[in-house]
Amino acid sequence: MSAIPNLKVQCPCGRIINHPSEYKLLLLKLEMKEIDILCPNDVCYLRELGYVKFDIKDSKLIFKEAAFYPPFVTWNASQFGSEKAAELLKTHLRILVSEVMDWPRIKETYFRYYTSSGARKEEGSEESGT
Repeated sequence: MSAIPNLKVQCPCGRIINHPSEYKLLLLKLEMKEIDILCPNDVCYLRELGYVKFDIKDSKLIFKEAAFYPPFVTWNASQFGSEKAAELLKTHLRILVSEVMDWPRIKETYFRYYTSSGARKEEGSEESGT
């Protein structure tokens, strides 16, 4: 599917990431609608490598943006060169967002959290009385 046959990137901790499915995803910042992208190495000193942000509109999750943090990007640029690293990391984000992330489960978790806490306030919910 990908134009790049070798998707290997490396965390500064030394962990080789062969495929975007190896990242750990953490939905800790639910109120900020942000998912952390974590290094698969449990003892990584960086731990958090990037994020995926989403929005809510008409009870639907809408992808907003995804990015890796500068230390991870810079490390890979020093290993592979700027152009190749940029291409690899963009491909990782694209695959992560489109194939790896379980958006229906994220939506269910998000709405379950806000419904159970009674704090669900989605954008435009006051206006949609029809």
